[in-house]
Amino acid sequence: MRTIDNKRTTRIMNQSYLPNALQQLFEQSLWQDTLYPPHKIHGMLFAIGCVPEIPLPETWLGYVFEQHAQVPQQSDLVLLTHELMNALAEVLADIQNTELGFSHAWQFQSQQSSIAKTAQTSPDYAVFLQGVLFVHAAQQAQWQAAWEYMPQAEQAIHSKTLSHCLSLFTTFADVTLSLSNKSEDQQAALVNALPQIFASLPGALTQYIELSGVLAGYLPDQLEWFNDGQNNNGQ
Repeated sequence: MRTIDNKRTTRIMNQSYLPNALQQLFEQSLWQDTLYPPHKIHGMLFAIGCVPEIPLPETWLGYVFEQHAQVPQQSDLVLLTHELMNALAEVLADIQNTELGFSHAWQFQSQQSSIAKTAQTSPDYAVFLQGVLFVHAAQQAQWQAAWEYMPQAEQAIHSKTLSHCLSLFTTFADVTLSLSNKSEDQQAALVNALPQIFASLPGALTQYIELSGVLAGYLPDQLEWFNDGQNNNGQ
């Protein structure tokens, strides 16, 4: 019989705006020390849903494991796949409707602006963005393949949008690291600007979604698959 770590479960369930299927998954102690944290997986699913040609499950299911040595038996993997697909369906619905309430609920944690080498728990938004960047890097070839279908005149415009989004994601995925790469003067200026820049993060996520849609527009089969998937999920 599986046991539930009540302390850890309470902490997870108190974190709002996670997909329901992902919350249910982390109620089980089996997955709490095997998978990446729930907010990182949420970010991964968000990024998977934004790949212009959404990858097949067998391509990305392995991304979620933090401890591969602890992969359970096949029957558990089947259940895991089912829950992750349900969570992806929720995320895809949010993406399609641009419902990003979780990002508006984020609050910037100013203590992360310090470059002091102290152990700190990363805020939810940082963990989410780490998941986004993980998948974007893993699916870079798919983004590039879709990009090549875009007319040259549009590429120049949209490349700036993508660079802007990835820059923001990288900054807030690890503020300490971002500051460490700056000179002292640049650090001071960035620290002062961080709260205002952070306020633009939800908009950057929306831009990322919109750019994905533009690229998917050159892949008609992908749009058909996406819409069919959403219709089937609603049945």
